Amino acid sequence: MTSSTDLTKTRLRVSVVARSGEVELNGRAVKVAPGPIVLSVAGHASRRIRIDGTERRLSGGTTGVLALDYTRSTGFHRVEVDGQAFWFATEDHKLRLEGITRMLSHLQSLGTGWTGQALFSDGSGYLDPHVVYGWFDANADEALDAIETVLAAPRTDEVSVRALSRRGGSSALAIPTMRFLRSDPRRNLIEQEDGLLSVAGKRYTPTRVVARRRQRTVDTVANRRTVHLLGLLHDLLSEVMRAELPSGPRARCRLWRERVGRLFTQPLAVKLRLKPSALAAPRHGPEYTDRSYIKVFDLTRTIGEFGWSASTDPARQYSYIKSADWIYQAYAAHRVASVLGLTQTTGALGSNPLAFTGPDFDLYYDTVPPVEVIASWRARTPVPDASKPDLLLHEKATGKVAVLDAKYRVGKDGHASEDSRKEVAAYQSLYGLSSVAIIYPGVDREARVITDHDKSIVEIPVVGPDDGLEETIVYVLDRLESPPYV
Repeated sequence: MTSSTDLTKTRLRVSVVARSGEVELNGRAVKVAPGPIVLSVAGHASRRIRIDGTERRLSGGTTGVLALDYTRSTGFHRVEVDGQAFWFATEDHKLRLEGITRMLSHLQSLGTGWTGQALFSDGSGYLDPHVVYGWFDANADEALDAIETVLAAPRTDEVSVRALSRRGGSSALAIPTMRFLRSDPRRNLIEQEDGLLSVAGKRYTPTRVVARRRQRTVDTVANRRTVHLLGLLHDLLSEVMRAELPSGPRARCRLWRERVGRLFTQPLAVKLRLKPSALAAPRHGPEYTDRSYIKVFDLTRTIGEFGWSASTDPARQYSYIKSADWIYQAYAAHRVASVLGLTQTTGALGSNPLAFTGPDFDLYYDTVPPVEVIASWRARTPVPDASKPDLLLHEKATGKVAVLDAKYRVGKDGHASEDSRKEVAAYQSLYGLSSVAIIYPGVDREARVITDHDKSIVEIPVVGPDDGLEETIVYVLDRLESPPYV
């Protein structure tokens, strides 16, 4: 017989409230404008949910809500409630999702297969199997070595705990002891003439008291982080192996996962694996001084930027993008390198300061450039700068250079934005150059040159294979110049 409670059980309902109104999430990903939103959930059993891999907590009440800021967000976002997955997309007003997808497709088709060529220098990016395998290729052995060292000889911390004791003294806690005695007076009290406590004209002595003790524990933030990083590596390896891998990468992933499984049998891993996660906690204790703990912390920060992959429902094309600006910067670097006939120096973009090279040019990507290539006026002062142009083009034969900054912004007039011009003007002054360039997602095929007083800023639209970059790159090449402070 079905109860009335079962018949009236509330259906799980997840919706997004944005400026455009409220939209319910179902089997298909819906699009909302970027900006502040409120996630509304009704009919849920738990207030704990996960958004893009991060655990969050809904407000109390029949309908739980959570405020989120997706002002600068472009991409698909995954919401998990009570084991069910829901998707929604925030669509950028500049290139829109179609533009981001086009850039990602371009990046994924470059390079030499399973080398993680679209993995950014800080480990962040969209969770594509190529990217994840690239991270493991560069970091897995080092990460597992550090984890194994910690599990074999974990650092401990001193903590204060409460315990029952037959001895009193200064460590006895009065209020907890009285609660303990009242819980079962017959067992916890002995009647004595000179007892410490008086109850109804009789004297009693406690058999035990609640006392404070200091003890060493392995349950620390640093040790939890180590164990939970091990679990995260296992989950990512399992997800990568669900993709169609070539035999070489698949074999390496299998070996890494087998090693992770062996490490999970270590006593520390068994003790802490079910404890609340500490992956996002601030740096703690030995993570400032111990080499293995430092490595675990640093790798946790890089791998923690991964979102959710396209290999799960509802559609394979969905991939969480943390920042469209990083995608565009990498895309611009590949486009310029392609037009100039340059090849990538390593599989992971950003792992080598010299990102692309060719017979005539070198292209540096998002790095402090070598002082023998270009130097600022502060380079040899007691307080040198650490400026990192997005792209630095260096002509090998002459030593001439050009600074290009990739800006994923468009002004109201359809050209580069004014704040973009201000930022590249700072590079212009710092390096003593007469000309700098902005790469931006403009819709016009024509480059624009702003010039006066022997200074110029070149604005070059880069949005796709038909943007005319083969012709407009000439505006940069014609303005190559010798850096004055080298």
